[in-house]
Amino acid sequence: MAIYIPSAKAFGKNISLSKEQQLALQTEEFMKRRYEFRHNTQIGEVEYRERLSFRFRFNPLDKRALNSIALDAQMEGIPLWDRDISRYIYSNRVPVFNPLEDFLYRLPAWDGKDRIRALAATVPCKNPYWMDLFHRWFLNMVSHWKGSNKKYANSVSPLLVGPQGTRKSTFCRSIMPPSERSYYTDSIDFSRKKDAELYLNRFALINIDEFDQVSSTQQGFLKHILQKPVLNVKKPHGSAVLEMRRYASFIATSNQKDLLTDPSGSRRFICIEVTGVIDTNRPIDYEQLYAQAMYELEHGERYWFDQEEEKIMVENNREFEQVPPEEQLFFRYFRAAQPEEGEWLSPAEIMEDIQKGSSIPMSVKRVNSFGRILKKQEIPSKHTRSGTLYHVVRLITR
Repeated sequence: MAIYIPSAKAFGKNISLSKEQQLALQTEEFMKRRYEFRHNTQIGEVEYRERLSFRFRFNPLDKRALNSIALDAQMEGIPLWDRDISRYIYSNRVPVFNPLEDFLYRLPAWDGKDRIRALAATVPCKNPYWMDLFHRWFLNMVSHWKGSNKKYANSVSPLLVGPQGTRKSTFCRSIMPPSERSYYTDSIDFSRKKDAELYLNRFALINIDEFDQVSSTQQGFLKHILQKPVLNVKKPHGSAVLEMRRYASFIATSNQKDLLTDPSGSRRFICIEVTGVIDTNRPIDYEQLYAQAMYELEHGERYWFDQEEEKIMVENNREFEQVPPEEQLFFRYFRAAQPEEGEWLSPAEIMEDIQKGSSIPMSVKRVNSFGRILKKQEIPSKHTRSGTLYHVVRLITR
């Protein structure tokens, strides 16, 4: 049966509304009067807060809150059930909200003071390039929050190495403005690959705490996840694949110095040895810190690392590389040859000779990686039909 509403008009004529239409209007009026809703794209959930309340913070809309809203409506005589509330909040009636973009685009004008390098300077170290490299990484992080580059990920990570008690983790956390700290995490499990990939969308900054605990078998996946620009997630019980935006950049800490196992991946890390306690008590003007990044990005400042910077990182990271046994044994049994001496041998022949003297196990994988070690050590080489040969001199004759 239709309900007559004298105040409702259509082209100058009074109309009547059905019960369903009246309930829809009552629902919308009640929701807008009592609550604020937003669909947080960062966490993929609807958040809410009451308008006439001292609680100003938005909270996730869980089942308890859903039922409470339905009961509040019923107390006002509106026959709403939780399914009606769900239909409303999971519709276009609720605006989309991106917390990172909201923070960035509400910033004041930059005052011209360099606060990004000043933040880096609170970390005591002997690396003369640290502040400039951190500055470049910081711009890359903010650029990804803006969604400026969806083709390439921010695949470089600062790696702070030093003893316990130097406030490395505190520094990493302090990079995030307090209002956005819920999008920071220092607990990522690379053995749970699906969850780890979803973290790229859920978080803005991920700290790989105790980087030395990442196993050698997980290093390949770590390399993959650092470089992954977008996420392709398959929906449950379906064949459709959803493309999700990546927000996350990485930073890492460790107490151990011999960390890097893959020389070819060295350019992905800005390794520094922390030589003292980081000054985390100095106040940070977050609005101006990020206003600087926004200003520089908008005025064309480069946020990616060029070849010269990558070369600097690789060179500075040598002291943080793990030296595999075969590399150590090579310099016991061989050295690089001068032009008029030595012999040309393949990696397998050199490894075979080392194996005879040291009993080190020999495998195809080890021989292949040994070739990369010889290349890294800049042993003279030449390409032949049978493969790459290296110019060496035996130190121990057998």
